Amino acid sequence: MIDPLSDLHEARRREDLLGVSVEARRLIEAEAQLGSQWGDVAGLAMEVGDEVAALKAAELLTRASPNYPQSWLWLASALSGLGRHQQALEVIEKLIAQQPNDPALQRRAGRALLELGKTNLAALSFRRAISLDRFDVLAWEGLAECITFESGSGELAALEEMRLQNTANMSSTERGALAYTLAKAYRDVGEDAVAAMRVAEGAAFCRDDTGFDTERHEQSVKALIASYEPQFVEKHEDAGVIDGRPVLIMAPPCAGADWLADVLAADDDAGALQRKNGLFWLNATPLGDQTLAEISEAIEAGWGRNVLGEVGKRYLSQAEEALDRTASRIIDPSSLSEMAAGAYGVCLPAAKMIRIVRDPRDLAWSIYKTRFRKARHWTYHPDDIARVMACHNRLCEHWEAIFPGRVFTVRYEELLADAQGAARKAAAFIDVDADAAAAEAWLRSETLGKDPEGVHKEAGERFEPLEAALARAELI
Repeated sequence: MIDPLSDLHEARRREDLLGVSVEARRLIEAEAQLGSQWGDVAGLAMEVGDEVAALKAAELLTRASPNYPQSWLWLASALSGLGRHQQALEVIEKLIAQQPNDPALQRRAGRALLELGKTNLAALSFRRAISLDRFDVLAWEGLAECITFESGSGELAALEEMRLQNTANMSSTERGALAYTLAKAYRDVGEDAVAAMRVAEGAAFCRDDTGFDTERHEQSVKALIASYEPQFVEKHEDAGVIDGRPVLIMAPPCAGADWLADVLAADDDAGALQRKNGLFWLNATPLGDQTLAEISEAIEAGWGRNVLGEVGKRYLSQAEEALDRTASRIIDPSSLSEMAAGAYGVCLPAAKMIRIVRDPRDLAWSIYKTRFRKARHWTYHPDDIARVMACHNRLCEHWEAIFPGRVFTVRYEELLADAQGAARKAAAFIDVDADAAAAEAWLRSETLGKDPEGVHKEAGERFEPLEAALARAELI
C-alpha cells in the first residue's frame, strides 16, 4: 500500500521546509482521506512554520477523529501558533469539561489565559494543575509568571522541597525549568544572590539537552555579509515585489520585539505576526542559506522565473493568511530576523526594518536568566550568548549600510524611559497611526518595566562569566 504521506515525509527528510508546506497544502486542498494521519500533517506543518496549514490540517483531523482528544489538542496548538489564544482556550476548556482532572489541560488553559493577559485567571488554572500534580514543574513555571512570591510563603517552600527531594525523577529540561522558576521566586523576595545561583544551575541543566555550533553560526554571518554587497542589491533591485506594507523587526530576545510589534499594530489596519512564525524563512527556502552563490544558483535554476519575486509574493500571501485579513502594514518580529534581512530587503525592496538595540550587559543577563520554551540553544552559555549577540550587531550594521534609509533604530532604554515618545517615532517611520501606537505603548509600559535598565546588577558576582565573555566579543 502506498503511503499518502510519502512525499511529505521525503520533503522533511531533505529538510525542504517549503516542500513540506507545499505538500501539506496540496493534501489539504485535495481533502485527502487521511483520518488520524492529519495529525502528522498538522505536526509537520507546524514544525516548518506554516501555522495556517497546521490549522487547516488540525480542523480536518477533528472532523475525521472527533472523539480523539489529541485531535483537539492539535487544533488548540495551531490556533495558539497563530496568536488566536481565545479560540485555543475555548477548545481546551471543552477538553477540560471532559477530563477535569488532567493537570496538563489545566496547565495549557493557564498558558492561553496568560497569553490573553488574564493573569489572575491564569494563576487559578496553574494552581489547579499543581493541585492535581504537585510535581508539575511546567505548571509551577507558569504560576511564577503570574504571581509575586513572598518570603516564607508555602509556594516557595514547595518549590524548594521539590528541588531537594524529587529532581532525580526529572528530565534535564524539567530540572532546568525548576531552577529558573526558583530563580524568579528568589528575585521576588529580594534574594538576588540565591536567584543568580539558580539561574546558573538552570542554564547548566538546559545545556544538557541542547547543543549549538557557534562557529558555524559565525561563518554563516560572514558569508551573508560577503554576499550582500551594494552591487548585488542593485543588480536585483527590480526583481522583488514592490510592496510598502512589510516591516521587519530585528531584535535579539529580551529586547522588546513582540512588545513593539503589538504597539505598532494598534493601528486598526496594521497587523503583527507572531515572533515564532518564521514565514519568511519558510518561503525563502529556494534561496538556500541566502548566500550570493545559492541565490545565484536559485535564479539560474528558475529558468527565467523571477525567483526573488516569487519568494516575496508567497510570503505576503501567507502573512495575510496568518493575520486572517488584509493589512496596511505587516509587522514581522520573527526570531533571528537579522539572518534573513538581506533576502527580505531584496525580495521586498520597499519593505522597512526596525532595529532594537539594548545595553549588552543588561541584554546578556536577561537572555541568560530566561528559560525559553522554544529552542534557543545558544542562550545557556556566556560565550555563546556574547558571540551570537556580536553576530547580530555585525549583521544589523551591515543591513543599515546596504539598505540606506530603510532601517530605523530604537534603543530599549528609550522605550523604558519614554514608551509613548519612542512608539511615536517608530510609528512615523513606518507610517502607521502614531496616536494609536502611543496609547498602546502607555497601556503596555508596565510590561517592559519588569526588565529594567541596569538589571544585570542583580547578578552580582555571577555576572563575571558573562562580563568576561562580552569583553572577549568586544561588546563592552
